[in-house]
Amino acid sequence: MCPIKGLSETRRLPRLGKIHLGVKVEKPGKAPYPRATDYFVCPPEVTAVYGKEPKRLDVIIPVEDEEIWANQYYRQYSRSRGLVCKGDGEFCRRMIDTKTGDIAGRETLAVDWREGLPCPGRNCPDYKSNACQEVMNLQFLLPKVAGLGVWQIDTGSINSILNINSDAEMIRAMCGHVAWIPLTLSLEPTEVINPDDGKKKTVHCLRLRYNGTAEDLLKASEQPRLQVLLGKPVDDEPPDDRLLSMGTPEKKEEFHAKVQDDVDVLWPQDDSVNSSTTVTISVGTPEKTEPKEVKLKKEKPSKPEEVTATESKIDLQWLKEALEQLQWTDCGEYLMNKYKVKGSRISEMVGKLTPEQQAEFVSEVQRRLDADR
Repeated sequence: MCPIKGLSETRRLPRLGKIHLGVKVEKPGKAPYPRATDYFVCPPEVTAVYGKEPKRLDVIIPVEDEEIWANQYYRQYSRSRGLVCKGDGEFCRRMIDTKTGDIAGRETLAVDWREGLPCPGRNCPDYKSNACQEVMNLQFLLPKVAGLGVWQIDTGSINSILNINSDAEMIRAMCGHVAWIPLTLSLEPTEVINPDDGKKKTVHCLRLRYNGTAEDLLKASEQPRLQVLLGKPVDDEPPDDRLLSMGTPEKKEEFHAKVQDDVDVLWPQDDSVNSSTTVTISVGTPEKTEPKEVKLKKEKPSKPEEVTATESKIDLQWLKEALEQLQWTDCGEYLMNKYKVKGSRISEMVGKLTPEQQAEFVSEVQRRLDADR
């Protein structure tokens, strides 16, 4: 007998982290922007097995449902709010400014997610201006890496999306399924046409391969396999290779400079910390992970609906640096959804949190910093 129908029978593998397809490029006086690499940018647990710049990873797809392991949609990311639109070429789910009816931007004060709006796909003006793009979120197991859970890779490369779909369909046509077969995920050079000048260029795209013979593949597909349920992939940030189709490095740099502009708007120079009693919480900075003192007032937590704007009790300079490192552009949306607070600036929103909520939020930022290293 199942104690709670719809809950107790559900099983999920934890998400262990992300593997990236690019690195952050930093130039003096300019905002960091991603540059695609010809290798997987992996966290320490993965590099311990595959080295610093692996081009192939041993993977297992844990479920058949492509909505879970190869989630793919048109996605638009706001410079200040993260994901603001997600569509399939027919319908979309969009974050709307409740006052203007337009898509939410950094000046928006109140938002509402609207379902079932038309999605024109590549004919959308936002797509044509490179604000929207096809994005695939891949989730898979790394059986040779320590830890039981899934890893995620995000790609905005049309060629990578076509390759993964085609490779999976070929395997499925032979075996009847793609899950729980030992496969190789690789980054391979592919010749494409540069949309800016019409010339050929080489980029590195994802492929899903089986290294043995067709006979070996059929035998591997007959092995017993475990059925598990995964949560939907994280899609709150754009992929590292999403700007490949934007053409010149100048265009890519210009796009990411706008992200820095939004950070400056959300963090005015006169932000300050006011506290009377200090509580030490172990947090890290973008440069190091030594314990840092976060100042909080001792006061009874008030009900969410009674919270009013006060000066932030969190070290705002540390928080600003942390959000810049993480490029957590939808932090405001996170605070609004989780803690039901509103504001035009991050500093204003965290000032409305109770001391317990602020401590919880600091722990969440630190967790993301640790995962980003």
